[in-house]
Amino acid sequence: MPIDLHIEPRKVYSWSRFKKLKPPYSIALDGFVHATTKRDPKGPYANFDHHSKADRLATRSTAEQVHLEIKLGLFDTFRKDGVPEAHIYVNDPDEDTCLAWWLLKNNDRVRKYSDPRINRLVYCEDRLDSTAGAYPFGDTSMRRKMAWIFQPYYEARFDGRVANMEEVDMREIIESVEEKIDRYFLDESGELSLKGNYEIIGGGTGWTFTKETGPASRMAMYNDGITAFAVLVAEKSDGTYVYSLGRRSVWTPFNLEKLYTRLNEQEFLIVTESNRWGGSDIIGGSPRDTGSKLSPERLQEIINATLSK
Repeated sequence: MPIDLHIEPRKVYSWSRFKKLKPPYSIALDGFVHATTKRDPKGPYANFDHHSKADRLATRSTAEQVHLEIKLGLFDTFRKDGVPEAHIYVNDPDEDTCLAWWLLKNNDRVRKYSDPRINRLVYCEDRLDSTAGAYPFGDTSMRRKMAWIFQPYYEARFDGRVANMEEVDMREIIESVEEKIDRYFLDESGELSLKGNYEIIGGGTGWTFTKETGPASRMAMYNDGITAFAVLVAEKSDGTYVYSLGRRSVWTPFNLEKLYTRLNEQEFLIVTESNRWGGSDIIGGSPRDTGSKLSPERLQEIINATLSK
C-alpha cells in the first residue's frame, strides 16, 4: 500500500534513531519522535509534532501541520515512480493523530481541493489541541460533530483503556474514526451532546488535581475557573500511572518546565532520552512508554513542593 500505517503503542524514538531504524519515505506523527518538527528530504523523512519543547500557542497541531505541508508539496517529495508513498508511524490513537492520518491517507483530496468541511474540521481540531481544550468556540454544533467523529477514542480514553492498548486495539480506534471522518466529508455526520465532567482529587495553591470523565471535561474545568491542573488519566495494568499536566495558556502561572525537570529527577530509574516527563509549555505529561511510578498522593506532594520554591 503506498500510504501505510504503523502503530507502536507508547513507543518514542529520537530523530536520529527513527531515521536509522525506519525505511525511507517514513513520517512520524504527534510524539512518535521526541523532537520538534523536522524534515530530511534525502530520505525522505519527516516528523510532525507540537509537543516536544514547543511554544504551544505558536506551533500548529500535528494535523494542521500535515494539512499545510500536503498543500505545499509534501507528496512532491514523498513520491515513488509517480505515486505518493509514505510509511506513517504513530504511538497513540488520539484526535490529532487520527485526523493527521486521515489527511495523509486522503492526500489527493487535500491537494486538489479546498473543501470547507475539511478546512473547518482541521481548524477546530487545531485550536482545541493547541490550547489543551481552552479555545472558546461559539460553534457548539461543530463541537458536537467532533464529539461524534472522535467518539471511539473518547470512549476508550475515559474508560482508561488507551493506556493498556495493544496495536490491534489502537488500529480499531483509528479506523473507526477514519470512517466517521469519511462520513463527515460526505456531509453525513452525526452529533453528540457535549458530555463530560470531572472529579477533584486534590491540588494546591493555584492548581487542581482532577480525574476527567468525558470529552467536555476540560471545557467544564475552564468554565469553573480551573486554569492549571494535573489529571489522572489512567492507572495501567502494571500498577503505573498516566498523568497530564497543563495550564490554560502561557499567561497562567504554572511552571511546567520546572515540573518536568523535577519529576524526571524523581523518576531517574525509568527516565531515558525518549521516555520522560515532558511536553510543551502548555500541556505535557508522564513518560509515554512506562508511565509514572508516582502515586497520585506522591505526585501532588512533589508538585506543591516544587511550586513553593
